[in-house]
Amino acid sequence: MAYAVKALWICAKAYSSSANLGPGFDVLALAHDAYYDIVCVRETEGFKVSKVTGGWNVPKENNNAIVVAKLASEKLGIKGVDIWVHKGVPPGRGLGSSGATAAAAVKAIELLAGRALSYEEAVSIAAEGERAVSGTPHADNVAASYLGGLVAVTYSPFKVVKFGLPKINLVVATPWIDVPPSKTGEARKVLPQLVELKDAVQLIGGTALVIKSLIESDLELLGKAVMMDNVITPRRKKLIPCYDKVLEAVLSSGAYGMTISGAGPSVLIIGNERSGEAAVRAWNECGIEASFKVVKAAPGARAHPPP
Repeated sequence: MAYAVKALWICAKAYSSSANLGPGFDVLALAHDAYYDIVCVRETEGFKVSKVTGGWNVPKENNNAIVVAKLASEKLGIKGVDIWVHKGVPPGRGLGSSGATAAAAVKAIELLAGRALSYEEAVSIAAEGERAVSGTPHADNVAASYLGGLVAVTYSPFKVVKFGLPKINLVVATPWIDVPPSKTGEARKVLPQLVELKDAVQLIGGTALVIKSLIESDLELLGKAVMMDNVITPRRKKLIPCYDKVLEAVLSSGAYGMTISGAGPSVLIIGNERSGEAAVRAWNECGIEASFKVVKAAPGARAHPPP
């Protein structure tokens, strides 16, 4: 008697990330090992998320992994996949949660097909998963989660640059406040459509210094560079309770600098464990639960056993 053998899950893991890094809005991002997602796929008819596990509950319907899996499968000749999302990156915290899912989904489809896409193809497909979540196909988080380490993205022409894995320890601190479902979109609404020339010059200079400092593992320079954002942070910090108080506490603890991680509310601190503790205390004094992690740069998306 013949028995049908159910297809095995093929899985990929992708790490969290912090986008912008201060002045590098929508261009720079750094993958780090604070959290990770695993996405598994197996061939079937059609596209659906049939299973969600992990520490965070996300919907099966309208999951960005479906969008990404469809586009990657079209490129690689796969007719349909069943998708399992193991969610480890907390959603809505400015840590590239949807980007990690998208990057892992692309890599899982590549592994299933036994064929890789180019960097630009993979990242542009993953960015369409970001469009499904935020309305904008920004590619910084997905590029970092897919490629690992420090990345830069340009949009016209579309290019992805990988700078490697900086040898540096940083701190990610997160206030566990309520955030709206469309938090990234809301954080974009507070930003100006036009920037004065002097502000643009400072952003460009700061972006160059962020890249230099991470390549050279220069924490002091990095602290100065991430705080050269005179456009995005001043507007978005108003969405994060007690931001200025946290910044003051972090700098008083000896940190070199602090900036918003992506759209927030998490922050990226150029400091050590003491700086993370100072941030948590400051938020606690405002009546806000918070936590921190000391992180290092993480590698790109790769094969992983089923969770």
